[in-house]
Amino acid sequence: MLTRRQLIKSAGLFGLLGSGLSLKTIAAGNSEKKRVVRFAHLTDVHMEPELNAPAGLAKCLHHLQSQKDQPSFVMSGGDCIFDALHQTKNRVELQWNIWQNIFRQDNTLPIEHCIGNHDCWGFGQKEDPLYGKKYAMEKMQLTMPYRSFNNGGWHFIILDSIQPKADGTWYTCLLDDAQFSWLQQDLAATPLSVPIIVVSHAPLVSAATVVTDNKFKDGEGYVIGVGNMHMDSPKIIELFDQYPNIKLCLSGHIHLHERVLYNGVTYISNGAVSGNWWKGMRYKTDNGYALVNLYDDGSFDDEYVSYGWNA
Repeated sequence: MLTRRQLIKSAGLFGLLGSGLSLKTIAAGNSEKKRVVRFAHLTDVHMEPELNAPAGLAKCLHHLQSQKDQPSFVMSGGDCIFDALHQTKNRVELQWNIWQNIFRQDNTLPIEHCIGNHDCWGFGQKEDPLYGKKYAMEKMQLTMPYRSFNNGGWHFIILDSIQPKADGTWYTCLLDDAQFSWLQQDLAATPLSVPIIVVSHAPLVSAATVVTDNKFKDGEGYVIGVGNMHMDSPKIIELFDQYPNIKLCLSGHIHLHERVLYNGVTYISNGAVSGNWWKGMRYKTDNGYALVNLYDDGSFDDEYVSYGWNA
């Protein structure tokens, strides 16, 4: 006796055979997808000399490079160092030196950078020529805080989520006018046949950040503030709705692993290498990184990997 599911599958198969397709052709159709890019997404390392963080990053790098199916490059999602926003220049330099030394000693893969809020130095200290993002861009060897490139038939867009507040004391998560205009032009110039992946430090869309860290306020509802996710998400999503070839958006910032599908685009936050800032697991997201596979048909898969760190 066939089950209902088996009958449905059989009916679908007979329908294909009735259209003139052979079993061999159907099987070939299921195996046509080809992987074109595999990379590791590391975000929110928050490097510091304390809490054994240098050993943690080294272990993470060894773990991902020991994968039997090794990634071809590292996508760094920002917040490389613990903090530059409110630290002295010497302290910031110390953190960057540790970061760079570990990547020189313990990593052989190319790295692409995305700027995080903790990477930006000296908001409120505008007299220094390295004020703001210039310091991070120098350390990351970037000429622009946002950019795009092609790899394996996919178009990569790396956004700059972090903008200083007018008073210079904090930051907001959004795209400034110049960057949004650039994004419009970049999307328009990309053929619709080319799948697109977008990388940002702060999430463009997030569910987890709404419900964690006691964001519900009596009489107000959920209040997530200006520094948790993009404040301009509606504007960005309205733009994305015009481009069905935008497939995947990756982010970090919230140190939580989540996946949201909205209007045909998948938004994934990939936890943090530092977990709960090197103090263990954050909620139910362990210290980890992601392995991302991109395919020639515009599909993808993403696996969040714990590298076995004990605080």
